[in-house]
Amino acid sequence: MFENGEYSKPWVVLWAATALAFGYLAAVFAGRFRGWARGASLPPAPRAAPGRVARIWLAEVLVQRQLLQLSGLRWCAHVCIFWGFAALTLLSAAHVGLLLLEYLTLDGGLAAWFLRGAGRGVVKAWGNGFGVVLLAGLLLALSRRIVQRATPTGESKESDLASVVLLLALTLSGFLLEGLRHALPAVVPATAEVLSRWLSVLWLLHGLGGVALVARFAHGPLLHALSAPLVIALNARSEHARRDLSWPDLQKHRAP
Repeated sequence: MFENGEYSKPWVVLWAATALAFGYLAAVFAGRFRGWARGASLPPAPRAAPGRVARIWLAEVLVQRQLLQLSGLRWCAHVCIFWGFAALTLLSAAHVGLLLLEYLTLDGGLAAWFLRGAGRGVVKAWGNGFGVVLLAGLLLALSRRIVQRATPTGESKESDLASVVLLLALTLSGFLLEGLRHALPAVVPATAEVLSRWLSVLWLLHGLGGVALVARFAHGPLLHALSAPLVIALNARSEHARRDLSWPDLQKHRAP
């Protein structure tokens, strides 16, 4: 029963909570976007080459060029968190998408190959690899907070710190789940039965923690992670023409 490290997973509970969290996030984000749209209208932006506009978006969102110019250590932590979280989110979305396509018999066998067959190794390598990247970024961010002096903007820092701690708990619980799953086939059946029940509980808590993180995106600094790429994409043309927002001379502001 446990030879492949499988255990019961309450998907229905998690999917219901996830739907509520994403619905709430979408409602809040739509309200914020309508508020931004009602702002003062700007004059039409000058024409700019699409390739150059795309480079602005790639440099600021994917590479986070401005942050690199400000502080190499801060950039390293931020990029590890960004790419680790984005890759794991993509993995979760692909998992759900494959299950849905399999239910509709439209997956062409991909779901069975990736989720239960030879392709499962690719999925696990992706998850574990980017989990390590995310963990490294979180530990680096926390270490920077420990060694740095307290700032006057303590309230926003506390809110951001709570998000980092939540992400760290999710990352560690994910590695714990993976380790226990590998240990499951090696224990005696009676112990495996008990361990599988605890794995189900831990899996649900891990999933609900992710749901809480999604809901937290609606408020505080985490909303910036969703809004910044959109704002950069909308403003890239005019910023390229002005060369004052996306391409500033930040060398004089660089951290030592």
